Amino acid sequence: MKFYLKTALKVVPLIFVFSLLFSSCSSDDDGGGDAIPSNIIQINAGENAADEAQLVFIEVESGQIIQFSSGTFTFTNTLSMDNKDTIIIRGAGRDKTILDFSSQTAGGDGVLVTNSDNIRFENLTVRDAAGDGLKAKECTTISFVNVGVVWSGEPNENNGAYGLYPVQCSEVFIDNCYAYGASDAGIYVGQSNRVILKNSVAEGNVAGIEIENTTNADVFDNEAFDNTGGILVFDLPGLSQYGSATRVFNNHSHDNNRTNFAPAGNIVANVPAGTGSMILSTKNVEIFDNTFTNNNFAGILVANYLLVNSNITDPGFDPFPADVKIHGNTYDAMGAVNTDQPPLILQLIGVLKLYMLDQPNILIDGLINSPTDLCIIEAAGASFVNLNAGDQTFASVSTDITPYNCSPAPLPAVSFDEY
Repeated sequence: MKFYLKTALKVVPLIFVFSLLFSSCSSDDDGGGDAIPSNIIQINAGENAADEAQLVFIEVESGQIIQFSSGTFTFTNTLSMDNKDTIIIRGAGRDKTILDFSSQTAGGDGVLVTNSDNIRFENLTVRDAAGDGLKAKECTTISFVNVGVVWSGEPNENNGAYGLYPVQCSEVFIDNCYAYGASDAGIYVGQSNRVILKNSVAEGNVAGIEIENTTNADVFDNEAFDNTGGILVFDLPGLSQYGSATRVFNNHSHDNNRTNFAPAGNIVANVPAGTGSMILSTKNVEIFDNTFTNNNFAGILVANYLLVNSNITDPGFDPFPADVKIHGNTYDAMGAVNTDQPPLILQLIGVLKLYMLDQPNILIDGLINSPTDLCIIEAAGASFVNLNAGDQTFASVSTDITPYNCSPAPLPAVSFDEY
């Protein structure tokens, strides 16, 4: 049964206890009006709000809602939660509640949730974290709805690596979120299982959206623009699991021509500026019904990890992409390619120029085990280049798409009940 502060006589002791624990709690955002149900812990912006918020994150109990008012909350340390169940963290709106970490002096992340189940973030923005913006690790049923993660000003390599960052989680739900300025990936899901990522916008990051070493992910109805690469699906060695079964569909990936600003040594530092979508070494990927516009290196790039790193020490890792299905996509307008690129990418651009080929809608490095590992069925007019990079002289570049004309069964949809 829920109790309400309106029933004053019966709950005065409870009010008194909460007033001692959380001095910033009040009956509403403005100090008057409708009472707040007792399962809601209200935090208002103010001088002590950061300390109060951390105390609430430690003491909150299952079934409660942590509710931030409108305003800017200034943090100097990571705001962390561990081993919790069935909690909602709510703001007044993505543009109204700002958790600001620009003065952060301790902690590697902005907001961090670990080892928890049934957690939901909604209606707030995390700004200027020293490291990753909003990270969830080893959580089950984690939701982000109408959440923003941003870094102020022009994006640069000193920004945090990841914006939204669920990793080693299951049942990840991301809806109507926004990411700007990450020096790796704006919206990233890594080493996770069962993912729905939809209706979100990634702008001004190195990778707009990245699915890495993850199984059973649906990425749809999103917009990625002004990133280095729009939507990436990667499989990398040395991690806790390998990836497979990702569907990328009904997205609009456009104008992703931003010069790569990832710190040197990061895998995404190899992503070519001008990439609409990049598939790297993963398995069972279906890319369909997307619109790729004005991505000036390639609409879709399919590559083998060996192209960027031939020294693989993980004995179980297979760098060859397999069961990649590309069909029903639309490609519009490609402009002049950005020439501020990593050396390897400049070499590939030079190869295309040598053969007097324009940057194609679909570009593959040709490092696959069998043509049937890549199926492409696109409308007439979609341009295609196979670099055949196994021939290190690049003497076997081809524009023949016919070996990849096959129609495998579609991947199933991902579904689960969000919290």
